[in-house]
Amino acid sequence: MRRLALIAVALSALVATRAAVADTPPTLWEKAADPASGERYRLHVKVQEILWQAMQAVTDPVGHRRPNPMKNLLLESARANLEIAGAATSPDVRLRFDLGDVYYHLDRYKEALAVLQPALALAPRHSAASSAWLDLAYAAAKLDRSSLELDGYDGFLATDIRAHGDLSILGNRAEAEMRLGHLDAAVAGYRDVIAQAEHTFSVRPDILILARWGLAVALDRSHDPAGADHEAFLAAQQDPQEEYIGDKEDVFFVPEYERLWYYGLGRTQHARHATDPARALLCWNLVVDTWGHYVAQAARDDRWLGLAHAHLAAAEAEQRAAAARFAREKPGPDVLPARLRRRERPC
Repeated sequence: MRRLALIAVALSALVATRAAVADTPPTLWEKAADPASGERYRLHVKVQEILWQAMQAVTDPVGHRRPNPMKNLLLESARANLEIAGAATSPDVRLRFDLGDVYYHLDRYKEALAVLQPALALAPRHSAASSAWLDLAYAAAKLDRSSLELDGYDGFLATDIRAHGDLSILGNRAEAEMRLGHLDAAVAGYRDVIAQAEHTFSVRPDILILARWGLAVALDRSHDPAGADHEAFLAAQQDPQEEYIGDKEDVFFVPEYERLWYYGLGRTQHARHATDPARALLCWNLVVDTWGHYVAQAARDDRWLGLAHAHLAAAEAEQRAAAARFAREKPGPDVLPARLRRRERPC
């Protein structure tokens, strides 16, 4: 899973960084050599102001923070201004970065990559490049291009010294390694995030919990069932209602069915620790459904499909055993529905 760390949580800091660069207009000598440079600079400043407005959350009448309802209109305004000015091939690379950023936030990921890749190849260490590298990484992640996603994270880490303390980026990087089948690198990456998170007083709890979930999956796919069970148990204890790996605005899975693997490991832990026969059966039913949905939705060339089938077979065996235990209890006909009504979800 990927967390939209800096783009979603601290985009204002990135815009501020770009704005700092925008505070250095072309000199008189630069204007004399290139009269259009002043106009390009003014467009850059204008776009930064639009982006700032677009990304400002608003407070609704009951006090909840919501995305700006004018966001897309503002972004489309910035896009139109940039495209009219030929920003995609502009000699001012900041306009290329701006256009890629706008495309990204409009969910036009292919267009974002088409602008950002050549721009970053031209100026990989430009003072405004750090957030462009992050735009590239997330656009690539959305398109399931994990090698390019890694390039984006590495470019970001190389251009922004503060980024080395952002554990979300390191966790996302581990996820991309796992997506490529580089399990040793993924396990090492997740362990590093967890170690740092456990020794950092101000770290957000979601960073540690998501890394724990990721490590459980990476260990499972590395054929380390004992390690996977340990981490999945901890993750399921810390996230019992699957809130952190659920359908959240700033956490996404590529492909989307990948989320089911995390659910499968966590729900298995809940099922194994259910002492009540009725609840245990309900839990194993849910586990079987979860792995069944993964198998049904997975691409035929999914590298983990064989292991998913093994998980499904094991869950079905546990389901049969749980059904036998429940039958031996000989409950009345209304016991199972009554127990199910105790919780919104059985596990």
